[in-house]
Amino acid sequence: KIILRRLFMSKINRPPVSIARLVKKMKNPERANKTAVVIGSVTNDVRIFDLPKLNVVALHVTEQARARILKAGGSIMTLDQLALRSPKGENCVLLSGPRRSREANRHFGKAPGTPHSHAK
Repeated sequence: KIILRRLFMSKINRPPVSIARLVKKMKNPERANKTAVVIGSVTNDVRIFDLPKLNVVALHVTEQARARILKAGGSIMTLDQLALRSPKGENCVLLSGPRRSREANRHFGKAPGTPHSHAK
């Protein structure tokens, strides 16, 4: 139900997730053997040198991110494969990217120049 709701979201509400964010969120010991589910794109991040083994389910994975995850011994699946493997979503962690990081969001808010304004 939650995944279905995220699938219906617009592209702005499905921001990309970098490998760095995946590593940071999945290094918690409680999430050690769980699968990271991303309703959106997974992108490469050159700032991460040592990539741990990750099990990732995503709508789209960039070529470089795919190569790095597979080289580290991880696996990449589609949402259909996940539905067949664990229909109830056991051992899965639902992750999402930062929604407010778009450049357009920097123009929202109080008018530029007014006190306490952070708008461009």
